[in-house]
Parts: sequence; structure tokens; C-alpha cells
Amino acid sequence: MAIEKMELVSITAGRSSLDDVLEKCCESGCFQMENAIASNPGSTHRSLQLLNDKNPFEVPLKGLASIATELEIDLKETDYSACGLETGEDFTAFCDGLEEKLAEASKTKQAALKVISERTAAKIQVEHLKGLNEDFDRIFSCKHVHVRVGKLPLEGKQKLDYYDKDFFFVPFEQDDKYCWGMYFCPKDSREIVDDMFASLYFETIRIPDFVKGNTADAARLLNEEIAREQEIADKADKELKGFASAHEAEIQQAYSKLVHKRNIFRLHKKVGTLRDKVYIKGFIPKKKRSKFEELFKGFEDAEVTFMPPDADSSCVPPTVLKNTPLTRPYAMLVEMYGLPDYTGYNPTAFVAITYTLLFGIMFGDLGQGFLIFLLGLLVGKKLHKQLGGMMTRCGISSMIFGTLYGSVFGFEELLDPVYESAGIDFLPLPPFKNTTFILLTAVGIGVGLILISMILNIVIGFKEHNIEKAVFSNNGIAGLVFYGSIAAGVVCTMLFDVKIMSAPFVLLLIVIPAICIFCRVPFAAAVKYKKLKLSEDGEEMTVGNFIVENFFEMFEYVLSYVSNTMSFLRVGGFVLSHAGMMLVVTTLMNMVGSGAKPVVVVIGNAFVMVMEGMIVAIQIIRLEFYEIFSRFYSGDGKPFEPVKAEFTTELD
Repeated sequence: MAIEKMELVSITAGRSSLDDVLEKCCESGCFQMENAIASNPGSTHRSLQLLNDKNPFEVPLKGLASIATELEIDLKETDYSACGLETGEDFTAFCDGLEEKLAEASKTKQAALKVISERTAAKIQVEHLKGLNEDFDRIFSCKHVHVRVGKLPLEGKQKLDYYDKDFFFVPFEQDDKYCWGMYFCPKDSREIVDDMFASLYFETIRIPDFVKGNTADAARLLNEEIAREQEIADKADKELKGFASAHEAEIQQAYSKLVHKRNIFRLHKKVGTLRDKVYIKGFIPKKKRSKFEELFKGFEDAEVTFMPPDADSSCVPPTVLKNTPLTRPYAMLVEMYGLPDYTGYNPTAFVAITYTLLFGIMFGDLGQGFLIFLLGLLVGKKLHKQLGGMMTRCGISSMIFGTLYGSVFGFEELLDPVYESAGIDFLPLPPFKNTTFILLTAVGIGVGLILISMILNIVIGFKEHNIEKAVFSNNGIAGLVFYGSIAAGVVCTMLFDVKIMSAPFVLLLIVIPAICIFCRVPFAAAVKYKKLKLSEDGEEMTVGNFIVENFFEMFEYVLSYVSNTMSFLRVGGFVLSHAGMMLVVTTLMNMVGSGAKPVVVVIGNAFVMVMEGMIVAIQIIRLEFYEIFSRFYSGDGKPFEPVKAEFTTELD
């Protein structure tokens, strides 16, 4: 699998044609715009200045969105070809015209709603004071008596008896938390009494000036005023809805066009200008060149130049993964880790093979694999194409290994007659009867994948002309020989009783590679610069510091070889785990009556598929990222993000 070839595009145009050029770039759908001023030191465009114009479409856009909200218009992308507005001034005048027509009805509605809100709040307070038959005006106009209306927590009301009676409290209404009422006291004592009630958490309620009469009269008058104002608000709202119905199409078109123009203008910040010319540059996929050229045919005021992707060293080419239909769904895992750089290696095919293989091994069941395959088809069609593609491929792998294990929905005897009739005596391979074989095979798979990862790292290192990475690193040739020799020695000695760990073997294939890894920096410098350097960054380092630092790094490398290899035991562990969980399901099935057996089988299989399927999928991602990718892959590439003028209702 490869990486899509890119080309650097430079566009020169007249200042008056800038928006038309940017429109074409967005229309292409394949142009990633770069900052025009980030050129080489020797570029002829060193005197370029970036455009820094204020976007004239931001203010009218917010104004039009506010009008749409007031009119309860649900904004959506609309064909705006019939909209004759062009400049920021045109849109501002359009918004001002709408606001002027709406002003009277909107002002009337808001004023009525404000009155309704105030009267409703006052009505709630008045209703708590039912039973007060005296006019509020007369009560609050007393010259020698201080009056407060409010609510008092029930705990505070119970404590009133403990205070000197220089006041009296009149309760009106009570619930499970508060008692509403009023207290009276001489004006000379009001400060003391107010402080005392404040200490009991008395909350004063202000009775507005517009509340007249006693509580019954006040409630009646407030209800009448609320009803009157509601009629006014409804009438104004009807006018606004009529206006919205008459002008909705016009507003939708203006908003869609305004969003488009705002987004186009935002691209100005990457455009360079010099006198009456503007300069734009960016990347396009090489295969899109003819399509891009076609857009600018007949465009006399624009000159388009195509260059190699490395023509401007200040611009890093973006990465577009180039995959086959079979491996394309697994690109989402590569992107999750990070894209390779433009000149790097696309590992999607490697991930596709290893992920599918490991999933089938760890979750091998013919019946469940078939269900995962069907579910993948549904997910790919309705929800997520890449995820569905991965599920279908993993389902097929699960079916294949389930056939080898002889497992169909956890039943390990169903396929026995098939193998007997075919004369295959070494199948099936029930996990619990082949535990040692499965665990050793899992470790062997791990060793093989680690060795392949090292080989990939060596190839990439030579491609990058990085001698240290390709030859002397723990994942280079030295690491490959060191790790492979130890693995071969352990396998031959422990499994086949072949004594290959002789002195020459250890010296040539283990000790010398270990020394190369330990001295990778000076050895690489000797090859590249023809002189020894203890530090790769050029800083001075003593021999003692070099030995100590590389000793611990070497210890870390050896530890990673062991831990990464043993980590693949989880592959065999999940084979046994899956078989164990299905054994539990079949045991429970045998414990219930015949009528409940199908229910137990269905629920048990569903539980295992969901829980263990998700765990296996996550664990394989961990193996890919930590045990495999960490040895050869660096996801520091730049994603390909072509410019677009997308519609949105979100304002910033």
C-alpha cells in the first residue's frame, strides 16, 4: 500500500479576482491551502504580506441569525442562486430593512411579555398572603409601625417564642418548608427586629407598587392585566409569524449565501498580496490535476503553476493513504494512531492482515463469526462504512478459525461428523485439549510479528538514509539478529532439544549485535561522518556518562523484547477465555429445562459476543499500537484537509 502522490500548486491572480479564485479552490474539493507567506528564504515572494482585512460578512451574519431566531425560522442550507446580495453592505442593508419592519411588532411583544413576567411573579407572592383583607397601601403607609412581608423557615418560626415580644408575626400560608407572613414592630425598634428576623433566615418579599388593594383585589387585578397583556403579545406574535411565513425563503437564501461568502473570506488570512496581485498556494493529489486545471480554463486573470511537492521546503505535503478496497476499512486504525509522513510507509495492509488474523484466532466461532459478518454488513450500510467493513472481515476470520476449533455457538461437537466424513483426523482443535499448543503458538505469532516489524523498520531506515535506525538500533539489523538469535536459541533448546547456543553462536549473533545496539550512536556517526561521536545532538559527553546512559537504555530494550513477546500470550489466553465462557453457557443450558434451553443459548451467545468481542477488538488494537507500531512506525504525518465553504448554523 502506498501514499497518494501530491503536487504543490501556486496560483497568481488579480486582487479583484481573489474571491472567484478561492471559490474555484473550494469547488474543486481537493485543494489544501497553505500559508502563502511561508516561502523559502530565496523565494521571489519574500516581500509578500498576508491579507488582514476585516471580514465584512460576520456582523450581518450574526444579525440575520438573530432575526431568524426571533422569527422561529429553522435555518438550513438553501439554493441561493436567486439571491442578488453580494457585498457586506448589501447584506447589512438587508438585515437593517428586516429589523426595521419587525421593530414595532417585536417591541410590542417583548414589552407585553415583560409585563406578564412581572405580574405573574407578583401574583405568586400575593397568593401566599391570602387572608390579608387590608389594602397594601394602608399597611405600608403607617407612620409609626415598621412592616415587613416575606417567608420564614419553619425552624425559624418555632424559635420566635424565645425572643422578647417587641414585635408580632402574622402567618398567612405554610408548606413543608416555609411560612409566609408579615411582622410588625415600632419604627424605633426596626433595626433590632430586622436583624433578629435576618438571623432566622427571614426572606423579605417586595410587593411592587402596581399591586393595589387587598390580596383578593390584587390577585383579580393582576389576572386581568396578565390576560390583557397576553392578548397584546399574541397579536404581535401573529404578526411576526405572518412576516416569517412571507419572508422565510428570502431569509434562507440570504443566510446560505452569507455563510458561504463568510467562509470564503476567511481564507484571505492565508493569501499573500503584493501590489495588485494575490498569491495562493497549496497541495492537490496528483491524480486530480486535470480536474483542477479544468476549473481554471478560461480564467484569464489567474495563472496556475504545478510543482513537485518538495519545491517549497517550508510546506509539508499532507498524507492521503492509498489503499485497496480490501484493506481500506483498517485505515481508521492507522489514522487513530497518526498518519505517516508524506515520504513514509503506509501500514494499512499490514494492520489489515494482522488485525483480521488475530481477531479470528482470539474469537474463533463459526456461528458467532457469521453473526458478526451479518452485523458488519448492516453497520456498514446504515451507520459507519469503515467499521462495518472491519466487522465483516473479522467475522469471516472468526468463522475460519471457529471451523478449525470445531466451535459453533459454543458447541464443539457439531462439526465432528464433517471432519470424520472428510477423513481429517487432526481437526478440530478444541482449545482445552490443546492448551500448551495454543499458548506456544501465540508466543510464536508474537515473535514472528515483532521480527516482521523490525524488518519494516530496517527498510524504512534505509529509505530515510538513517544508518542508526536501519543498522544499529534495537529495531534495526543489530536488534533483529540479537532478538531472532535469542528466540531461535530458546525454541531449539527447550522445544527440540537442539543445542545451538554454542560460544561462536552467542558471540557472533548475540554479543556483537548487543554491542552494536549499545554503541549505536558512535557507530552510526563513524559510518556517516567518518568520526566517533558519543552524542547524536553534538553535545559533549564523557565516556562514563555514555556507559551509564546506554546501560539503562540497553536494559530497557531487553526488557521490551521480553515484555512485548510475553504480551502475545493474551492471544492464546483469549482463545481459552472464549472457550471457557461458552462452556459456562452450555453448562447453564444443561441445568435448565428443555423449554428454557434455547433462551439460555441465545442470551449466553449474545452476552459473549458483545462483551468478549469488544474486549478482543480493544486488546488487538493495543497489540498493534504498542507491540508492533512502536518498532517501526511514527504517526507524525499531516492530514489532508481540502478547503471547503461548508454551511453551518454555528457562529463564532
